[in-house]
Amino acid sequence: MDDLVFNPFGFSQHDDPYAVYKRMRDEAPLYWNPELDFWALTRFDDVQEGFRDTDLLSSAGGIALENRRPIGQSPGFDQMIEFDPPEHTVLRKLVSRVFTIRTVAKMEHEIRTIFTTYLDKVIERGSAEVVNDLTSPYPMDVISAVLGVPEADREALRISSDKIMIREDGVMSVPPEAAEGMFGLLEYFMADLPKRRAGKGSGLINDLVDVEFEGRRLTEEELLGFCVLFVIAGHETTTKMVANALELLSRHPEQKAAVAADLDLVPDVIEEVLRFHNSTQYMHRTLTRDHEMYGRQMSAGDSVLLVIGAANHDDREFGPTAEEFDIFRRPERHLSFGYGAHFCLGAALARMEGKVALEEIFRRIPDYEVDHDAKVRFHSSNVTGWKSLPISFPAGVGAGV
Repeated sequence: MDDLVFNPFGFSQHDDPYAVYKRMRDEAPLYWNPELDFWALTRFDDVQEGFRDTDLLSSAGGIALENRRPIGQSPGFDQMIEFDPPEHTVLRKLVSRVFTIRTVAKMEHEIRTIFTTYLDKVIERGSAEVVNDLTSPYPMDVISAVLGVPEADREALRISSDKIMIREDGVMSVPPEAAEGMFGLLEYFMADLPKRRAGKGSGLINDLVDVEFEGRRLTEEELLGFCVLFVIAGHETTTKMVANALELLSRHPEQKAAVAADLDLVPDVIEEVLRFHNSTQYMHRTLTRDHEMYGRQMSAGDSVLLVIGAANHDDREFGPTAEEFDIFRRPERHLSFGYGAHFCLGAALARMEGKVALEEIFRRIPDYEVDHDAKVRFHSSNVTGWKSLPISFPAGVGAGV
């Protein structure tokens, strides 16, 4: 076990981080990294309990290892994802009143129109770079439509959102490009919110400006935090999820053929991709008090990583085939959207976007092939997926469908 090293700053470059996770689950279910000063939990039950127990494991110290800070130290603007109950509960109730499953369901036609617009652009040429041509601009347009961001502003927001995720291999500090991306989003919404308060525009941002619960309204800082969070999370999750699905299915031709023959399997594909290769591999938490676990003493203020990618491959939960990609698995649960108080507010939207994209791809270009020699992994501390995923297909076959 002495040679077991888990360094999240660079793991997404490796072909198989899950082999490391397996050793951690079997040999070091409570792993300590002395160089980077963090604990890591990798077993399903432990990670699930870590999400549930917000009294012991706080989000207020930051949700990413490179952005961790002492609990109580302000990050500069308020984000619900970095609050604990009861403050988090109040904020979630406010947002949940306007961001509902029913609202998402009503958007399916608009979401489908957005995706097919991008798909139409590549059909005739018989090739595409999935990320740049399809899965990156598509979710940005969707979340922008939800928020009410004008079409002319969406490309700039996408560029800023992409920059925020940039990390250097093996480096804990946030690089200048990522800081620049965050400042870009903040500057945009700082200029936009006064217009919304004046009654201009429409969409979720306007709804959030007006929403009230038990006499409580969102502050300017909270509104700013929500706007930034929705753009980052709404863009990144779907960008990686759809590309991950296409890449995985290309390496499992029998399952790919099954989906092409029966589009009703698409929701099952989404759930298995989320389980098997979720874009978010871990979430950071901070211990609020001394705590003993697996015979080891942890101290208040320590960093703890809830390693979702490892938990979702735990054979204690998913059986002896946990390390296999199987769209027929139909797992009753996974942790890709978190658990408990911080269960992802945008889960329904992400699932809808994934469903629409895969249905349209398999309806129009089911014979796509991935150029595995040319694909390039995305590098980040806790996000995995593809920076570039070239595909080819019979030119024009799906045109006008």
